Amino acid sequence: MTLSPIATLTGAIPASEITRRSARQVDFCLQTEHERLSNSKERVATLRNWLIDRAATVWDVDQSDRVETLALKLKKQPGQVVARLKTTYHGCLYLMDRWAYLIRKVSSDTFGGELTSIDRVKALCLLGIPPDEWTDTASVVSTDTIARDASDRHLQVGKHLKEIFTRELIRLSELSKVLEAQNKEMQAKAALGEFFDSDALLIKAEREVARSERQIKALEKERRSAIHDGSESELDHRETPAPPGPSAGEDPLQPNPLL
Repeated sequence: MTLSPIATLTGAIPASEITRRSARQVDFCLQTEHERLSNSKERVATLRNWLIDRAATVWDVDQSDRVETLALKLKKQPGQVVARLKTTYHGCLYLMDRWAYLIRKVSSDTFGGELTSIDRVKALCLLGIPPDEWTDTASVVSTDTIARDASDRHLQVGKHLKEIFTRELIRLSELSKVLEAQNKEMQAKAALGEFFDSDALLIKAEREVARSERQIKALEKERRSAIHDGSESELDHRETPAPPGPSAGEDPLQPNPLL
């Protein structure tokens, strides 16, 4: 067979020269793949049972852990992270707890209503303000408008910041009431074996099942082809029957009548 220049350059092999596996070889591959599929399905079932058990026992702990993991990015991506936290009940609880902490700080006589630089950054992050806008003059938590020499400055500063933080806390409290019902519904579904679309381990195991099922279909098709090719090969190589020889008692050499 003559290959095209492109096929020659890429090292392509003519289909007629590709060694095909026999039906027995394909059967071995099928057996291996069926075992792999069985193991993958067993893994999926185990993971689902494990997730169902956790949904019934430590659902709130797992959700809080996810929130804590997401909150690690709060300082670098405050806007995106706060927006995501506000979509879940436990995310709202996380934000509410941080606002309550800041309210206690500005309400305490010990700190005189002022915030440390660390607490100021926390407040800006909770408000979803990006780092490049963390300037005192432009910040919503700035207290520069309050005179430094005011006799009741600490009271004014505390009141100003407390109003901002309390407003955010109230908004989150109202939002959490709506999300709490959603959270209970999600937990109930999880306890029944649903709502696990986001679990990474389960997703990986289910992909393994799907891959094995596709591979088995391909192998079964290859096996049918191997059986078909084997049947044709047997017909092609079947021996041609020999011509009948002389019967018993018959002289194989007959005299030439012309002699």
